[in-house]
Amino acid sequence: MRVRVLLMAGTLTALTVACSVVDDGRVTGVDPPFGLDDTLPPSTTVEITTTEAVTTTTGLETTTTDVQAETVRLYYIASGQLNFVTSQLPAQFALSQLIDALKDGPPEGDLGRGLRSAIPDDAEISVTADGLGVAQVVLPEGFFDTIPAGDQRLVIAQLVLTLLDNSRGIGQVTFNQQVSGPDGELIAAGELLTRLDYQALLASATPSATTTPSTTGTTAATSATSVP
Repeated sequence: MRVRVLLMAGTLTALTVACSVVDDGRVTGVDPPFGLDDTLPPSTTVEITTTEAVTTTTGLETTTTDVQAETVRLYYIASGQLNFVTSQLPAQFALSQLIDALKDGPPEGDLGRGLRSAIPDDAEISVTADGLGVAQVVLPEGFFDTIPAGDQRLVIAQLVLTLLDNSRGIGQVTFNQQVSGPDGELIAAGELLTRLDYQALLASATPSATTTPSTTGTTAATSATSVP
């Protein structure tokens, strides 16, 4: 009997350890791993950011610009006299562009039939304007070496007439070296020449037309019919 009482007492002690009594007298089981552990597992929040890729396609625009053109007169030789043909250059062209167009020679076909140029193809001719109405032409050294004597006045006439017929604000021309006048006379470097000095060499000149002295006093006067 005493042994049974001791066994019952031990059983009650064990039950006390495994259970707890709440306020209303009921016995509630306790889960030791969680109920006795005051430290909760850490909580981690993962923020996911989504980025949308935006693809933008930009089209290339093609712009067409109209280039203004200007009609110019280029003078060439025909039977010992000068005739002009018209050509097109960009508006506000430079004097060097005008000379380059002249050096290209007469146009092909009927428009250029019977015309020729006395300017050597490889001649490097530069032209500048001084702002006072004078075009200053620089001829290369030996410019006349390959030009026949009969063409030397005609080649100068080509340059003078082409420059003065098309260059706005320019009324006189000078050369850096001695050149031939309308009758083959020699004109010193730096002398001022005008369109009138070579007008007698134009095919459109009347038989009674004579050359007019230039501002430097070039006095050669001759009938246009006597020009070879």
